[in-house]
Amino acid sequence: MLDLSRLRMLMALRDEGSISAAARSLRYTAAAVSQQISKLERETGMELVSRHSRGVTLTPPGDVLVEAGRDVLLRLAQAET
Repeated sequence: MLDLSRLRMLMALRDEGSISAAARSLRYTAAAVSQQISKLERETGMELVSRHSRGVTLTPPGDVLVEAGRDVLLRLAQAET
């Protein structure tokens, strides 16, 4: 089962464009975000993020997971209300 906090981190990476910016927006350290994304990649067995000198971009599987994660979080929020 995928961890919702890791999905949120992946979404923040997509929105913010870098690990450090995502970490700031989520109030985590950059090391914690990087570690959790690596764990998510191991759990899925796929490379979700392409790291480069100017930040990160999501791979096609990362994009698919973010879209699915948004749907899951939306449905969870609806269920909670």
